[in-house]
Amino acid sequence: MGEVASEVPEIPPDPTKSEQDPEFGFLEAEKATQDEADIHIVDFDSPDDPENPLNWSNTRKWGLVGLISAMTLVTNLATLMCAPAAPLILREFSSNNQLYQTLLVSIWELGEAFGPLFIAPLSEIYGRAPVYNVVNIFFCIFSIAGAVSTNIHMFIAFRFLNGITVGAIVLNPSIVGDLFVTEKRGNAMAIEGIAPLIGPVLGPVIGGYVSQAIGWRWLFWLAAIVAGVTEIGFLAFFRETYKVRILEIKAARLRKSTGDDSYRSVHHVTHTMVGFLTVSVMRPARMLVLSPVIFLLGLYVALVYAYTYVLLTTLTEVFETKYGFSTGSASLTFLGLGIGLTAGLLLCQATLDRYVERMKTRGGMKPEQRLPPMIIGGLVIPIALLWYGWTVQAHVQWIAPIIATAILGFGVAATILPSFSYLVDAFGVHSASAIAATISLRCVAGAAFPLVAPRLYDELGVGWGTSVLAFIALVFLPVPLLLMRFGERARMKSRLLVTY
Repeated sequence: MGEVASEVPEIPPDPTKSEQDPEFGFLEAEKATQDEADIHIVDFDSPDDPENPLNWSNTRKWGLVGLISAMTLVTNLATLMCAPAAPLILREFSSNNQLYQTLLVSIWELGEAFGPLFIAPLSEIYGRAPVYNVVNIFFCIFSIAGAVSTNIHMFIAFRFLNGITVGAIVLNPSIVGDLFVTEKRGNAMAIEGIAPLIGPVLGPVIGGYVSQAIGWRWLFWLAAIVAGVTEIGFLAFFRETYKVRILEIKAARLRKSTGDDSYRSVHHVTHTMVGFLTVSVMRPARMLVLSPVIFLLGLYVALVYAYTYVLLTTLTEVFETKYGFSTGSASLTFLGLGIGLTAGLLLCQATLDRYVERMKTRGGMKPEQRLPPMIIGGLVIPIALLWYGWTVQAHVQWIAPIIATAILGFGVAATILPSFSYLVDAFGVHSASAIAATISLRCVAGAAFPLVAPRLYDELGVGWGTSVLAFIALVFLPVPLLLMRFGERARMKSRLLVTY
């Protein structure tokens, strides 16, 4: 029996029974069983089977991690590249409605919240590779459509569709989980996970200068061109990583070569296509509602992500009005957040795998061992928010709030990156759906909070307004501690029956 990519090592699957992942709680109905004498069960030939992505060469694995990181960076750069160009866009479309200026960013986040809910389940049906490639191609198409838009409504509609295609990032942690064994995937998870955080930070910097130099439409032409070139790399080098789909393809190949229709993947299910699609598409929502672990972690990640977007959507105005920065100079203030995010990445690289390996030598690994960096992140986020709000309120020299944004970035990375590693370790072959539930929740928060923040600052000022956000963050401080203490027990008790 081959090694399983996404399950806890000490609990291997039993192909003679309906698959029951104790770390997840899913029961998949109507699996092919060896009790049926006329069925040939297809699995990886051995633990060293080269078809198993765990056994691919390091060059191939890291090349794929590089590809998905590059595409994720491109698509997330496009998220906020148009933010500094918003006045230019509204002027060209003869609109002075300030709601549209906010919608240019928030409508993207709404699309990104919707996309993972069907992108992730489709990847669990048809595989990572075809879904990823199709979504990337649509990203290029919708970027071009945004570049040639003739009115504000058309432009906002294509921004929403672009946001849906960015939902493909939900597959990235699961792809890393497909490629690396548990004790070696933390480093790759940290590298892959930083692109969605760095992209929105660098986007305004690039967008501010490009839109002034050659016009705002080139922001979308450039996004389409770079994404198109990266997609060529995907078409050339991306091979299927999802073990369930790989074994289904292997079984189909055996049926064709032998003429014997009795070959079935160990993960085969009997279903109607409509029923299968219905259950698969509903899976992320059901996981969010029925799993207290996913709900609590998703809520915390959503809050932290929303704070990042509050900063991203208000930083330019704060430094232009409070410190007299030009548009170009104000866009450079986002680099403080980027430096902090990079520092958080380095923390996760240094700790995620090392701690898990240490625990392995002591007798066992658990998904909850991914969570300690979140404790550090949770401690520094309220401090950074208070520092930022009151230094701006008191008009302290501009470097002080920039340092605060760097500390906030560190806390954000130290919180979000371990959460995805945890979900991949804990939820096995359905990790993409678990991550989809979390990403959808965080994108809704990322779209909603920037709409509320300006009013909050108008009513309370930057100091007290940011303090309110800091106090809310303090309420969530115990979340990683609770998950480390009770997460395993909660997952074991959460039995979600999946019927096809």
